Amino acid sequence: MPVVKREALKEDIKNGRLSPAYFLYGEESFLVKSYAERIKNKALGGDDSGINLVEISGNPDFSMLIDHIEAVPFFADYKVIMINDFSLENVDEDKAEELLNILKSIPDTAVLIFYLTGISFSLKSARVKKLFEGIKKYAAVCEFKPLTSKEAANVITAKVNKEKRKITPSNANYLAEITVCDLNLASAETRKLCSYVGEGGEITREIIDRMVEKRLETQVFTLSTAMLGKDKRKAFQILNSLFEQRAEPVAVLAALASAYTELYMYKAAINSNVSFNQVAADNKYASTRLYFARTKYDQAKSTEIKALRKAVNIIYDTDTKLKSVKIDGRILLEETVLKLMSVI
Repeated sequence: MPVVKREALKEDIKNGRLSPAYFLYGEESFLVKSYAERIKNKALGGDDSGINLVEISGNPDFSMLIDHIEAVPFFADYKVIMINDFSLENVDEDKAEELLNILKSIPDTAVLIFYLTGISFSLKSARVKKLFEGIKKYAAVCEFKPLTSKEAANVITAKVNKEKRKITPSNANYLAEITVCDLNLASAETRKLCSYVGEGGEITREIIDRMVEKRLETQVFTLSTAMLGKDKRKAFQILNSLFEQRAEPVAVLAALASAYTELYMYKAAINSNVSFNQVAADNKYASTRLYFARTKYDQAKSTEIKALRKAVNIIYDTDTKLKSVKIDGRILLEETVLKLMSVI
């Protein structure tokens, strides 16, 4: 079976071209689960009785799994077996061979779906890599990578349209960005907004700002992006908004320090020819961190390591003053933002 792209998988499900086995994984766990459900629903033809469905969490006993696969579906075309968070790393060589024998012998009356939403795996282990390559031979394998803000905005727009509400492309993109392109978070906020505006209503920027709680990390991420882009007006708008929300200067500075320290780390990685995927794997980033991290990695490409050292030193000096000198924290942060924009 080939490795399949998300759009191709979507078309196959829509047209009823089902594979005997699927292996779905990736950082975008919302889509992993969503597509597993789509495959299940297509195979069961809308039957929600559960009589032809088996759901398993973790690594099952393989003899039991064989029994489920070989069981004849009850007045239906398929029996569906869904296995959530199957750990490749917990399968030894003997069990790996047994699993591959199971996969290549699945009858036409069964659909086996492995989908990983809470765990991941590393291909650094030769044993895991060999097993994964074997799975690719017998199962349709699809990786769900983090979405770009544009892709996340398209998902939001589709959901809003389905609920018979309206949202402009720019506002969909804004909602995607403040939910860091995490579809679990974006989906929950979109449901809330749709409920608020009602059928036929429009989700405006004002409503998003009023209804969606912005995390400090998200706002400082947007602030640092504006600073790197030399957009002084936007940077100070965000900073003023943070003060209006009564954000503590120490907390804002800590978040800025984290953002610039990450930039420095990414620049060092770039200078050493280390890819973003390797950085993400080494740091074991959660899916909610990937949008931030990937954007910062790309931003680091256009910065100089010397300038980033200066920026880190500026933040350190500000931190020392905030904690040791009686001074207006707001004024000190405003001065720091200007200094940082002058060196990068």
